[in-house]
Amino acid sequence: MIRVQAAIALTSTALALPAAAEKLHLTWLWHLEQPIYWPDANGTRYERAWQSIQRKDGGAANPANDLRGIFGLDDRIAAYQWRPRDCVNSIRWSAEAGAQVSFSGGLIENIQSFAEAGGQLGYGTGWFNPWRESRNWSTSASGTNVPRMDLVQFSFHHALLPLVDDSTIRKELALFKAIYPEPFGTTPAVSKGFFPSEMAFSERIIPHLVESGIEWTFVSGEKISRACPDFPVQLGSGGVNCDPPNKADQVNASGTDWFRLSISRGCGPAEAMPLGFTPHKAKWVNADTGAESVITVVPCSQSLGWLDGYNPLPLNHLDTLQAKNPSTRPMLLVLAHDGDNAWGGGYSYYMEAVPNIVSSAVGSGYMPTMVQKYLNDHPVPASDVVHVEDGAWVNADGDFGAPQFLNWNWPPMDSSGNVDVDNGWAEDIRNWAVITATQNLVDTAEQIQTDAGQPVRISHVLRPQSASRASEKAWHFFMGSLNSGYMYYGTALDMEVKPTVACNEANSWANSAIGNASQDRTGPSIWLPQRWPWNPGGLNYGPAHKYQSRTLSGDFAVWTFAHDVSGLTNVTLKYRVDVDGANPLSSNQNETYAGGPEVGAWVSVPMTVTDFPAGNVLNDGGIDFFEMPGAIAKRCVGRITGIRSKLLDYHVEATDARGNVKRSPIQHVWVGDSDGTGGGGGGGGGGGTVVATSPSPVQANAKVTITYNPSGRALASATAVKAHVGFNAWASVLSPDVSMTKSATGTWSCSVQVPSTATQLDVVFNDGGSTWDNNGGQDWHFTVQGGVAITWQMNGTLDAAATPVATVSGRTLWAGLQGDTLYLATQDAGEGDDVFILLANATGPLTAAPWGKSGQAMQWKAFLADENDNAFCGWFNDLQSQTFAATKAASTGSNGGVLEGTIDVVQLFGSRPDSIVIAAAAYATGNGGALKPAQQCPAGDGDGSLEVAEFVTVRLCDLEGGCCPSDLDGSTQVDFGDVALLLLQMGDLGGSADLDGSGVVDSADISLLLLDYGPCA
Repeated sequence: MIRVQAAIALTSTALALPAAAEKLHLTWLWHLEQPIYWPDANGTRYERAWQSIQRKDGGAANPANDLRGIFGLDDRIAAYQWRPRDCVNSIRWSAEAGAQVSFSGGLIENIQSFAEAGGQLGYGTGWFNPWRESRNWSTSASGTNVPRMDLVQFSFHHALLPLVDDSTIRKELALFKAIYPEPFGTTPAVSKGFFPSEMAFSERIIPHLVESGIEWTFVSGEKISRACPDFPVQLGSGGVNCDPPNKADQVNASGTDWFRLSISRGCGPAEAMPLGFTPHKAKWVNADTGAESVITVVPCSQSLGWLDGYNPLPLNHLDTLQAKNPSTRPMLLVLAHDGDNAWGGGYSYYMEAVPNIVSSAVGSGYMPTMVQKYLNDHPVPASDVVHVEDGAWVNADGDFGAPQFLNWNWPPMDSSGNVDVDNGWAEDIRNWAVITATQNLVDTAEQIQTDAGQPVRISHVLRPQSASRASEKAWHFFMGSLNSGYMYYGTALDMEVKPTVACNEANSWANSAIGNASQDRTGPSIWLPQRWPWNPGGLNYGPAHKYQSRTLSGDFAVWTFAHDVSGLTNVTLKYRVDVDGANPLSSNQNETYAGGPEVGAWVSVPMTVTDFPAGNVLNDGGIDFFEMPGAIAKRCVGRITGIRSKLLDYHVEATDARGNVKRSPIQHVWVGDSDGTGGGGGGGGGGGTVVATSPSPVQANAKVTITYNPSGRALASATAVKAHVGFNAWASVLSPDVSMTKSATGTWSCSVQVPSTATQLDVVFNDGGSTWDNNGGQDWHFTVQGGVAITWQMNGTLDAAATPVATVSGRTLWAGLQGDTLYLATQDAGEGDDVFILLANATGPLTAAPWGKSGQAMQWKAFLADENDNAFCGWFNDLQSQTFAATKAASTGSNGGVLEGTIDVVQLFGSRPDSIVIAAAAYATGNGGALKPAQQCPAGDGDGSLEVAEFVTVRLCDLEGGCCPSDLDGSTQVDFGDVALLLLQMGDLGGSADLDGSGVVDSADISLLLLDYGPCA
């Protein structure tokens, strides 16, 4: 007996139900499946079970599985033929009782192979008759009656549908419908229900289910519940053993009451009552057109379903649910699990446990039923739409219902077992790389042959013949690569080589149809993009984190595989920021590429595209890649950085060499603030926000107030706190650090000016000494809106973003700064003189003038020179050598243009100075030419030398938007005079007193000014 500990928290007592109210309903789903164990060619088809057994009897090594032991087990022989029929027959006395069964296409094909071979292993030609018999038993209750044995539709090859391509999903569904009548007959009609392999569901598959005529699908009740904002995150075996839900998924109503049961699978699923036990609608929005596809989702209890498969189900759990049963539409308890494994696949389960719980349930007023009967009698209102988080059932080893489908999609790891999306490797994703490449080949083969008037016929994909088209044979073998069990069992036996065997067969047929690819109109194949971590800026947990609670940076990677027969030309990650941080189910703007006013514009991030290793990179001794793939997709990695406390939409776009484009589905992620409050959901982080900004989002060319809460952190007892502030990933840094003011609540705040060129605000904190809080090395980063990144153009024309810092008659000196790149410009040398811009970081002694000109000049660190006699211009160092280690560029225009140049100030000076000292001057072009006093900028004294007083000092912060914007009267300090000027502008639209950039001068600007009160830094 498996020990089960129940921890069920009820927040209120049960209310007496009205006399007419229906009590809890319950039903079952039994899952029956066997894969194609060796998807290699056997004639024109892949090999089925009996052919594999025959080959192995002849000495073949593969498949390594013991197929006689698998299919010859007495309980399986019964489960695959008559025992579910017998079980349903034993409960037919109850008006609505029956069961749903999922029966994979692979299992059908394998049993057919035994029947065709004369009834091998106990499977005769009439093996399906008990199924046909029980499908014709009808419920006997009032209203519309339905079959008591509902053989629901299924993914033919047990593919994990959320991770395969749309065209493959359609083929899987079509293949199952094609084979369904052979064993199960045409009367009654095919089921309207669907069970997804491994209960692995994503709303992305909804349109394909609807297109196939499916009206309802089973899903995990926990997946609806995790999408509630108050989902109770409890880490460890008694709760969540994977990543907590991301806030982007938590769009359902609050759950309030929770049913939580610790199960022997190593977790304690929490399911909302009644939300997680009641059918609803779910939708998918076509990203191109905005059209909605809607389906009914029927939740299955993860904890009670697991328990029912291993023990007789106690009635007290139903009583607990009944305490929260609504008086309108009753809850439906679905007990879903394998029907051919462990105790749940044996005689005691089918012939004792199920009849006993039906008897007990009916005796207590509960209603055993069929899903279709329930839905007919209790139709789901069209307005009852919920979100279902991605993921599978909790049954899978090491997965626990992870939204990434971890047991079939382990992330790339290094040799130490740490996630490494750029260079890591894992055997499961290696299979997805192979599958992604072959996906493109079979899609392209189909497109080319369809264009030629030879479309794919699903009957020939099911059973290819010698005369079948190459694209049909390619699809047949490719589908044999998709069974999720190949990846579920990891390195066991020869599981990891089976997808390659199938894909290589598919590739050979696809290539014969593709030829030289000159007719390729198919875009690249893109595997569903993955992200790491799942909760950027929030709480992460689970096997990939070695079961350690980890709050990670808000920066995250998006990675995928892509392939095209014509070659990839570029792969781009695109993201956009939601305006208000919410994506309600009532709005579809986040779901379409076109978007709308609720979302921002798409931002493009080029992805790094590299080869993905096909070999056994980690030297796992359990893997034998004795057959290597003929095609494998590229690894594509992009990163989104510097965004905090925002909801993002993202997708990947890939283009091939022929211009064909493919876009992945739009996905959503909430990026937290790096302290765990942004992604843990319902208590996943705790501790409150550490760093906040006002306004939020931060605005370029305006003031921002930064607030820091040191509670429980390194600076909790500090008597002084300073903010170390930078912009654009620390490309520029304010100096000195900004002193912060402590509030009565213990938080610290300061106000700084954001440059017009800023796209990101960066900040960490210190006590003015050696103690720092840098968020565990991740820093804090905030997106800045309205910033215009400057790219200096070296073309002899003045850049518009440059600022005049000195002007005299006939000459102006301009400067600008982007990150550490300083831009300097003045009128060019086309007017008959040699022109120079001299640059230093401090005043200094006099030295000989540059280029052997007459007189002296203050010692420079570098100068930019433009020679009148020709088009030469360039940078020179303090030794007047053109070669020095600084990033630099220069250009000179034609007569009337400018001499302009850029230089990296950090590389030049060794660190970023607070200010620079510069001067522009013209000298007569000949050797020993004299300084032209009228062409000095700033103005000179006429003595023939460039002295200290003839240079201008420019603070770098002034080039980045202003060092003291609250100093409205220019007195170098913020005082009552500035307050008076601001009050005179109250209510004005914009202007110098609009310190927060809100468009109007108001009380918020007074608050910012008072934070700066005193001398300018």
